Amino acid sequence: MFLFQLRLPLRVQRISQVGGEATLLRGIWTRLAALQIESYDLFLDVDFRKLRFDGNVRIKLESENDVTLNSVELEILEVAVNGRPVDYKIEGEDFTVRTGKFTGELGVKYRGSISDKLVGLYKAAYDGGYMASTQFEAVSARRLLPCLDHPAYKADFKLTVKTDSDTSVISNMPPTSVRVDGPKKTVEFPNTPRMSTYLLYLGIGKFEEVKDRFNGVDYIVATVPGKSSGSKFPLDIAKDSVKFFESYFGSKYNLPKLHLIAVPEFAGGAMENWGAITFREIVLLVDKDSSIRIKKQVAEVIAHEVSHQWFGDLVTMKWWDDLWLNESFATFMAYKATNSMFPQWTVWQDFVRGETAGALDRDSLVNTHPIEVKVNSPSEIEEIFDDISYGKGASIIRMLEAYAGEDHFMRGVRSYLEKYKFSNAAGEDLWNQIEHASKTRVKAIMNEWIRKPGYPIVNVKLDGKKLVIRQERFLLNGSSEQSTWPIPVTMKINGREQKLLMERSEESIPVPDGVDSLKLNLEETGFYRVHYDGLYDRVWRSNMSPVDRYGIVSDAHAFMIQGKMDFVQYLSLLDRYMNEQEYLPAFEVSDQLSSLYAITRRVEETSRRFHRTQLKILENRKDENSIVLRGSMASRLALVDIQYAKELAAKFSEYESSEPDMKQAMIVAHARASGDFETLFDNYKNRPSEEEKSRFLVGLTSFSKPSFNARALELASSGEIKKQHIGTLLGSATRNPDARNVTWNWITYNFEWLRGVYEGTGVVSRYLTYMLPILGIDRTEEVTKFFAQHKAPETTKGVEAGLEKLRINQAFLKRTGSSEKQIVEVK
Repeated sequence: MFLFQLRLPLRVQRISQVGGEATLLRGIWTRLAALQIESYDLFLDVDFRKLRFDGNVRIKLESENDVTLNSVELEILEVAVNGRPVDYKIEGEDFTVRTGKFTGELGVKYRGSISDKLVGLYKAAYDGGYMASTQFEAVSARRLLPCLDHPAYKADFKLTVKTDSDTSVISNMPPTSVRVDGPKKTVEFPNTPRMSTYLLYLGIGKFEEVKDRFNGVDYIVATVPGKSSGSKFPLDIAKDSVKFFESYFGSKYNLPKLHLIAVPEFAGGAMENWGAITFREIVLLVDKDSSIRIKKQVAEVIAHEVSHQWFGDLVTMKWWDDLWLNESFATFMAYKATNSMFPQWTVWQDFVRGETAGALDRDSLVNTHPIEVKVNSPSEIEEIFDDISYGKGASIIRMLEAYAGEDHFMRGVRSYLEKYKFSNAAGEDLWNQIEHASKTRVKAIMNEWIRKPGYPIVNVKLDGKKLVIRQERFLLNGSSEQSTWPIPVTMKINGREQKLLMERSEESIPVPDGVDSLKLNLEETGFYRVHYDGLYDRVWRSNMSPVDRYGIVSDAHAFMIQGKMDFVQYLSLLDRYMNEQEYLPAFEVSDQLSSLYAITRRVEETSRRFHRTQLKILENRKDENSIVLRGSMASRLALVDIQYAKELAAKFSEYESSEPDMKQAMIVAHARASGDFETLFDNYKNRPSEEEKSRFLVGLTSFSKPSFNARALELASSGEIKKQHIGTLLGSATRNPDARNVTWNWITYNFEWLRGVYEGTGVVSRYLTYMLPILGIDRTEEVTKFFAQHKAPETTKGVEAGLEKLRINQAFLKRTGSSEKQIVEVK
């Protein structure tokens, strides 16, 4: 679903959108239990130039009582039941029609506008024009048509659109007819399969399309004019993804075509509208100058959305409590598909570094939530599109597959999709099918993991001739809380692998011959951390894979922030990784040093030494992962090492012919070494590629001079950059210690404006989760007071989590003597 880059250090996170005021949707479910909707027949007369539309929807339904639909920012003109005008009442987002018990057709005529928000049917501008595109998940279909905007009320949708004849119209199905009448054209689409309202799609504009046909399905990449050259790679990925999922799920893709639509202004990253998937341009289009990093991201995002065509679209959750199941499963399956297409990328290492690591970090706070969370209102829905719903859920599913067995897991998923196709289901239904296929205790285990917040730490110690392992909840603030999970523990003792389903707080494992080597949580398949009490020498004697070495340093970083490990001991551990030869553990150490540098300069010398050493190791490597890693290492070194920045900046004139994955580092180096704001801004404005624009945005907040960083941030509030680029700008500024103070000042001055930009989405909440722990350093009281005075319901969870992590960071800095008060005069 949606994605943006803000986790610090770099991390891809998907998010979604939602619209409207806080309406108790669960109440709608209760009141309308006796309502059955068969179909929507929707006619829209769209004035593309004046950004408005007239609508007429005919809804076939059967109801036991008055019908309550949803409507937001629509002017209702006329309502009829079976052709007879009737009374109606509008209260908030509820639109109640006086029908009594009836079977037949409810007709509504209405008016609306194409929005400048990023939800509903909205205007997405680009240089030289704009398109209109819909974003409905979770509850914004009601902004285009009066409907029962609830995932469990599936229906057929028939759409007819009248609009300007010089535009094209895209929807879920291919058009059956196009009639041109002078300046207007009418495009008619056939009935969709039964689906939820949030999956309906409408796009209007001038498109370039690249098409292919494979196994009876038309594949189409649609872009704004001038950008279709980036279509071949995503077209191939879409075809290969459908082929993979048809084989894995054991059923064919259900629609006659699959559109991949590049939307030039998008709050998130991608949305799985059935047959008409929308994307931010940077996660869809790939040209000859695209970096391998972006290619990996594009492949994974497309696979994620294609997976949803079965898991989410064909079978849909009953209610948003199970949102996590849609997103977690699609996240997990995307890595499976990408791994089958590009085995050389070792994407499961990216999964561990991205999805699992982000979730472990977020879920180590008191202010977290269970994977399955009770949802009542739109704002609550939106705030759970986060690391828990995506990363933790996907990691738990990976752990479940390892426990149940890959083949049994696949057979359970197939039977689930077959049983509930074109309908709705809950998590319990999937667990039942996998349990039946695997003959294991799937349901009992999964219910414990999804309904309880947090995760365990497994403490390991040697007691004579037995190994004692004890579990408790891991909390980053250092507090203790006894809790137990059913943990599928994997371990290697003296080179021999063993498994244990740990369901008690403590277990003992006989080791009559002693312990010479030891490692738990093999390949990091389990969602827990491991602490070895006096046994780390034996861990290092174990024959560890790159993923296992990653796990040791990942857990160590968390223990160090928590206070369980001494900072000096942690730095000593990093010495073991200075000459690391493998992609994942090297990337993890770089991530950690980048994250630490954002809050304290005490790691500056360690970071310089590590990144310089790694660049020498990577210098002549040609494999794609090494190319990605080299670019990231160079970019991070340029931020902390002015001498390196000057060396790299001297090559800026060779930028156009440089390796794409090195271009970000060159821009950061140019900013650090030259202070040349105008060149970077001119490049941002004039580059057509979204990846290039993103690179120069990062450069604009990478200066050592705070006033330049402040100037870059003002580009956002002055409207000189796209709305969708605000997150890139803020994320980059947050990572730069020289931009910390000016970024906090910008947030406080522009907070209400920022809320308005992302109204109807939970984007600001996620921004604050990851920014406050850094921006608030040395100003905890000020930050706490600001948000006490500026309460925003849609940001509650993000603020609470961000403030908790800030206090943890502040305690770490105090404990290690690393706190540094930086007072910068903004001129």
